[in-house]
Amino acid sequence: MKTVSSKWGTLGYELNANGKLCALDFAETEADDGSAPAWLTELIERVEQDGLQPSDREWIEMNGTVFQQEVWDALLTIPFGETRTYKQIAEQIGRPKAVRAVGQALNRNPLPVIFPCHRVVGSGGQLTGFAGGIHQKQRLLDLEQVK
Repeated sequence: MKTVSSKWGTLGYELNANGKLCALDFAETEADDGSAPAWLTELIERVEQDGLQPSDREWIEMNGTVFQQEVWDALLTIPFGETRTYKQIAEQIGRPKAVRAVGQALNRNPLPVIFPCHRVVGSGGQLTGFAGGIHQKQRLLDLEQVK
């Protein structure tokens, strides 16, 4: 996996055979800056400032079930600096009993920095499940409070 730096730290990324972003997550190694395509660096900077814009979707290709896609798209409706519960996401997509399935879809999110699953918390507001670790989830939420 190649890496790039961002305000979130070093991110690992993968491009598919079509040259589209298919994975972006936290990396444990140093960024190999300079090797990332310019459009990717610009995309990351835009998302850091304003979140994912509709025109940015042309650079992304996420593979998942219809249900997973619905959950991931619901993440984009959570305003910067706010949180929602797994139950609220399940209700939003019209599947109020699918709370655990929402959690599983979030766990399979290949672009957790861009599709902000860190904004989804437990029913009591507690931080639960995050592929990058709870400390990363808290750090991302803290960064959003600073803006």
